[in-house]
This record gives sequence, structure tokens and C-alpha cells, in this order.
Amino acid sequence: MNLLTLLTDFGAADYYVAAVKGTVLRLAPGTALVDVSHEVPPGDVETASFLLRAAAPSFPEGTVHLAVVDPGVGSGRRILAVRADSGIFVAPDNGLLDPFLDGAEVRSVEREDLFLQGPGQTFHGRDRFAPTAAWLLRGEGLARLGPVIPDPVRLPASPPLRVPGRISGRVIHVDRYGNLVTDIPAGWLPPGPCRATLGGETGGKATSRRAGHYAEIPPGEAAMIPGSLGTVELSLNGEDLARAWKIARGAAVEITWNES
Repeated sequence: MNLLTLLTDFGAADYYVAAVKGTVLRLAPGTALVDVSHEVPPGDVETASFLLRAAAPSFPEGTVHLAVVDPGVGSGRRILAVRADSGIFVAPDNGLLDPFLDGAEVRSVEREDLFLQGPGQTFHGRDRFAPTAAWLLRGEGLARLGPVIPDPVRLPASPPLRVPGRISGRVIHVDRYGNLVTDIPAGWLPPGPCRATLGGETGGKATSRRAGHYAEIPPGEAAMIPGSLGTVELSLNGEDLARAWKIARGAAVEITWNES
């Protein structure tokens, strides 16, 4: 079975998603399509990258992942085709595929004969990305799409830092429930008491509560829990912590404890 996932910032109100899917199905009949999300904030490459990194490992080997969050559409930015351990990816060269680039086969798509002749340069998702994905779904070779490149665009690197008594990281995603997903590995937390502090619009917010799951969190009290991606999340039980604390993606997170 040919399997394609689709991730975009197109939303659900316009025809864009249907046009991309229709093009794929016309050029690669029988493809099974799975939507990752179409609610990425417009042009938000970092959110798209996070969602794709979170979802891709769940799919079977050989899945093609098409991600179109492309604020540079119509410009000279490259189209990438990437073969990585988590699958085969097609996306603009704007950092979206950053989590998959290490050790991967990274090619610039230069097969203009595959592209559709659209009336303008504003819908490469339909006219260029979809035909490229269909080529791969038909079993054609990645190598025939274009040359290997050594310099794909990367997202700005800001990995978490651990030193004795302190871990520094940031909120990398706020999910629809208001949980604050951080980039701090849950395995970094000390076995004993610790305190997580975040900065928000109304000043610093903090909690020393730890829990294994949401039901262990007392009402109205925030807690650190190990999330589904293996990182620390900060959450309320049945409430929106991001709204309550006025915290957005990118907020600094500091976890401290007494080493003595």
C-alpha cells in the first residue's frame, strides 16, 4: 500500500488541501492519505517541524511525508526530498525538515518536467510538491529527482542545557489542551524534589509538583509530567495551563534543585 501523510498550514475553509490530495491521487492512484494537520499557524515552520517530528515515527517504513508550510512559495527556495530513518520526506528547504536531516540522504528536487504548469507561482503545494510526492509513491527513485546537497536550511539551534542543580530549556509546543511541551528530556529530572520556573506576561510562574499522569494532579495546581514524546510537560488537570499562566511557545524553562 502506498501511504502519504500530509501536513500544511492551509486550514479547512479553502480548496487547497483537496487540490493537493486530488493531484496526488490522480498521479499516484490507490494512495492512502493520512492528514497530520492542516491547522499549523500560517507560515509557522517551527510548529510544522515539531508536528512532523512527533508524528512520522508512528508510520510504516516507506511512508512518504509531504509537508507544505511554505512562506517562501514562488521564490528561489529549494524543494527537498529526504530519505531518513523515519521515512521519505518532501518539503520546502526552510528548516521544516531539520529533525530528519542528520545522517539522511538530502536532495534538491530539480525535475521541472514533473511540475504542473499552474497559472501562477502561489500554489506550489499542488503544482510542484504533490507531483514530486506522487513520483516517489509510484516507486520512482529518489536519486532521479536531483543532486545531493550539503547545506539544507536548519532551524536555529537552542538545545536544552544541564548542569549540576539546574536544567535550562524552553517550551517548544503548546497543544490544544494548553499543555506546555518542553524540549527537556524527562530522564534528566533528578529523583528528588525540584522546581520548574517559567517566564510569562505577568511574571514568573513556578511549580514543584511532579506527577505521572493528569489524574494525579490536584485541581488548580500545575505539575511536571513525563510527556508522550519523552520530554517534560507542564500541565493542569482538565484546564488550559498556557492560558492560565499566559505562556507561549518559546518561553524559557528552568528546573532547579538542591544538589547537597
